[in-house]
Amino acid sequence: MKTKARFPLLLSCLVCLAGLFALLGTADANAKVEGKQSQVFSPAIIEIGGTLVQLEGLRAPGNDQSCTESQTAWSCGRDARWATLNRVGSHWITCLDRGRTASGTFLGLCYLGGVGGPELNAWLVEQGWALTNAAGAERYLEEETKARAERRGLWRNDIEPVWE
Repeated sequence: MKTKARFPLLLSCLVCLAGLFALLGTADANAKVEGKQSQVFSPAIIEIGGTLVQLEGLRAPGNDQSCTESQTAWSCGRDARWATLNRVGSHWITCLDRGRTASGTFLGLCYLGGVGGPELNAWLVEQGWALTNAAGAERYLEEETKARAERRGLWRNDIEPVWE
């Protein structure tokens, strides 16, 4: 009789554990990084709450990158970083988990003021401070084409992205 009483209890525990594992599995799919940025390394790499975030679909110059305009060098990397800092300001940022880079860095689709707010990734390409990468080429192609046609940001001259 003791054996019969234990079976329903054991079955109930197994069902609860299965539910818990299912819940944990879906929580991973909805992972995100939130907070106010603490550092902007480039338009494509920011730090939020101690987590390094690579903005999905973007490539951008580093701080020390120079570009040439009318045969005169200008600090396009510094300018791109400053534009990113100014746009982000003191906004709350939410970055949705889009996977990891080859080095394990969090890959994010980021929004200012939370999901539903302005998308930071698209804004940077639209303003010409970041370019699309091969993985994001279709996603931001329209924004990049417009920025290039209007000679915004990095596109104020004919650039070659040597920072790749």
